[in-house]
Amino acid sequence: MGFELTIVETERLCIRQITNEDAKDLSKVLADPEVMRYSTVGVHTKEQICDYIANCKNQYKLNGYGHWAIYNSVTNEFVGVCGLNKHKVGTDDVIHINCRLVIDQQGKGYAVESTHGVLDFAKKSLKLKAVHALIEPANITSVKAVNRAGFQFIKSSVFRGFEIDIYQVAL
Repeated sequence: MGFELTIVETERLCIRQITNEDAKDLSKVLADPEVMRYSTVGVHTKEQICDYIANCKNQYKLNGYGHWAIYNSVTNEFVGVCGLNKHKVGTDDVIHINCRLVIDQQGKGYAVESTHGVLDFAKKSLKLKAVHALIEPANITSVKAVNRAGFQFIKSSVFRGFEIDIYQVAL
């Protein structure tokens, strides 16, 4: 794991750029129907995971952010992905956070910890003033995680044909 790829380190996690070598680990998240249940893009095939990696690399170059891999700092075990995306929701351009964890890594506080790490990066490195979260109302686990990370409900909307709630945190 190259230090130059590291975006942020938290107490237990190393959040870093995604590389081609992460494809197998990424399948534990992106190809898992349970993890991807509340995804607007759905379960990924191997080919789609390769496209996802290429898109991540492209986003790093274009925007200085994207989705990053999360690894346990001590065991080097893959935890999931967390990152920032920019999308138009209604008439607004929003930068929103997204986090998906491997099933056996859920319930350990990693979603909130990685969210705090990415928000710290967004504030210090990207100089963002706010970050949003777009969550389907039925995704109670994610709602609880963003609430614990300091996000506040703003409004309901539609994104890619899905009913979502928009949350925001000021940085």
